[in-house]
Amino acid sequence: MAVNTKKKDNRGGKREGAGRKPGREALSVRQLREFERAAESMAKEHGKTLQEVVLGIAYDESSSNKDQLAAAKLYWDKSIIVASEGGEADKAAGPAVFLPEQHPRLEVIDGGKPDSGKP
Repeated sequence: MAVNTKKKDNRGGKREGAGRKPGREALSVRQLREFERAAESMAKEHGKTLQEVVLGIAYDESSSNKDQLAAAKLYWDKSIIVASEGGEADKAAGPAVFLPEQHPRLEVIDGGKPDSGKP
């Protein structure tokens, strides 16, 4: 007869040396830092930043319209801040479905009268 048949849980967990090492950074952060370093060194070598080059193409009247639009789109897409969900507006939003007694009635649509429940 087996007295203790429960196996030890060895799926990991908090133990010495477990988890991500402190001070290590994600690959994307390291790649971004390397790209910025390379862009700075090229800017020193050529006397123009990458933004100045792209905007120079966008504003150069001798460039074709296709090149100007491509440069403008590149600058616009990579320089604007993308709005994300979860801001103050989302916190103030109420539920989309209400119980009949809690449903906000609009005077414009139904005169502000509660639903009688009849079809």
